[in-house]
Amino acid sequence: MKLSLPNSVASAQDLAALLLEVRDYARWVSHESIKKRVDVAHGSPAPILSPGTTELLRAWETKKPLDRQYLDELIEALEKYKATARSITITLSAPPTSGLKSTLVAWCRQNLAPNVLVTFQFNATLLGGMVVHYGSRVFDWSFKRQLLANRANFPEVLRRV
Repeated sequence: MKLSLPNSVASAQDLAALLLEVRDYARWVSHESIKKRVDVAHGSPAPILSPGTTELLRAWETKKPLDRQYLDELIEALEKYKATARSITITLSAPPTSGLKSTLVAWCRQNLAPNVLVTFQFNATLLGGMVVHYGSRVFDWSFKRQLLANRANFPEVLRRV
């Protein structure tokens, strides 16, 4: 099955956290299956999972139930995803809301690459817009850059205000 991460899992750190949660869940599933085989009456509660992990497990479970072997396949797919994913950094002028993050990640995965990981930063000196870093390339669409590029016109604009 092709792995598709939820948009709430944006960066390499989010992916690492997701991988840890899936490993913990797989360990719990394995322990619970052993308890069922030896007729232990009470089981331990399932680990608390983040919404992104829950969404991923539900999507992964569509073909067959989640057993230890199928979860191991998911873990292997996540590790392969982590090793091959492209990464970009988007710097904004303020910390992004979760809705904005999700929208930007969805756009990047739809238009750039389906396995892209997006890291968000913020820098108030940008004054607005964004700066995107991809590998050694930098795309600067910030308001600060526009002001500096039109430095000669700035006094005229201020006189008109």
